[in-house]
Amino acid sequence: MKVLIRADASLAIGSGHVMRCLTLARGLQERGAEVTFACRELPGHALAQVTAAGFNHLALPAHYPGESPVNDIEHLIAWQADLAALQQLAAGMPTWDWLLLDHYGLDAQWQHGARTLAHRIAVIDDLANRPHDADLLIDQNLTANLAAYTGLLPAGCRCLLGPRYALLRPEFATPAAAPRPRVARVLVNFGGVDASGETLKAMEALEGLSELTVDFVAGAANPAWNALQVRAQGQPNWHLHRHVTDFATLMRQADLFIGAGGGTSWERAALGLPTLCIAVAANQVANAQKLAEAGVHAYLGPAAKVGAAGLRQAVVALIPDQARRQGYADRSRALVDGQGVRRVAAAFATATLQLRLATAADDQLLFDGRNAELVRRWSLNPEPIVWEAHLGWLAATLARSDRVLLIGEGADGPVGVLRYDRHPTQSERAEVSIYLFAGNEGMGWGAALLAAGDAWVASQWPGLKAIDATVLPGNTASLKLFQQAGYRQSGDRFERTL
Repeated sequence: MKVLIRADASLAIGSGHVMRCLTLARGLQERGAEVTFACRELPGHALAQVTAAGFNHLALPAHYPGESPVNDIEHLIAWQADLAALQQLAAGMPTWDWLLLDHYGLDAQWQHGARTLAHRIAVIDDLANRPHDADLLIDQNLTANLAAYTGLLPAGCRCLLGPRYALLRPEFATPAAAPRPRVARVLVNFGGVDASGETLKAMEALEGLSELTVDFVAGAANPAWNALQVRAQGQPNWHLHRHVTDFATLMRQADLFIGAGGGTSWERAALGLPTLCIAVAANQVANAQKLAEAGVHAYLGPAAKVGAAGLRQAVVALIPDQARRQGYADRSRALVDGQGVRRVAAAFATATLQLRLATAADDQLLFDGRNAELVRRWSLNPEPIVWEAHLGWLAATLARSDRVLLIGEGADGPVGVLRYDRHPTQSERAEVSIYLFAGNEGMGWGAALLAAGDAWVASQWPGLKAIDATVLPGNTASLKLFQQAGYRQSGDRFERTL
């Protein structure tokens, strides 16, 4: 699978778009994908980070003719010039399987034109304020919902909405330790740029609180670096960091985080790190408010309305309040489990899912898959299968004309099994059973496998009018799978008419 990612970083817009795309790129690469980035060479670009991560890139111009300076994250750039520059750089290259766009300044017009470059278009959005021509939309925010995108998406666009799809590195998949009785260590970070000077504000707020050890991560592009160095002098418990290779470890060591309402919100939530949040951009406000309403963090307001005195007051109030910090930690962990990259990467892969007929050579694969503990737990017959009996069943199954056994293959190997049986007296009906191979649960493979299988059997068995399924009570994953696939439920029975 070949993926092209179009995202930018700059002093004006920060590095968040490229950083989260790098995280997803690593997850895609683990599934065997070949990933290339396309980024403009704006002041403060992140092409060095892309190269250091081992990915190829296409360098787009910093400026296009007739374009005003790009100084706002929602500024619509000259999309025709941008698309033309990308098409010129990509000339002669094979068509990509996916083009992923993470850019507030490019909308459906650019995406439609970019279909000459890729078979499918995916978009990461946080704003729901412009139309998209996409096959897949990812919005990891708590504010994300289908109603917000009404009229903005084409029919058939698959939507991955909410913090389940937060793009976090693997080190954020395991929660940190429970909050300590008092706050001893504070971590301050407002992104890689911090154009509004929030780190300096935090230094002023924390000055004199000598019982606290404070890590300030200012970022290589912070325009106030010299002023930060001066302010940190004479503060033995303050540590000013410019290059941090293991941010997750600093977060795990901290008892309290002071930061913005962007992508770091999900890292903090996954670790259960109590946070005082300040929105540094207009697009962060709604999500920061929603997270506060959900009890995930304390939202102090937009940067322009939060002074050093107000921040200090909030810190002093939270330091001794272990119950409040514990509540933030518990609700955060319940919201974000750190598996978002796996889910999104699987969504890319499911689009290229292939079905094939099982053969006798699949005997071990099917034996191990059917005997997996989770599969047996929800089977009509939960007893382990014996090898000799399995071989006999497989041989008989492959010889039957009223049964078909299908294996779903992803880019990195088999993901699951479908079996369809024609009804013995009603040839217009069939029954389906489905299971996933271990390690593929909860990633969206079930829905893709069932949809592909139903389409396959409908095309191969003319006259088929309905597909049935039986799901044991308590098997919530399968109940949800068939409900969302358009099957009508009656007790433990499901039916889908074709």
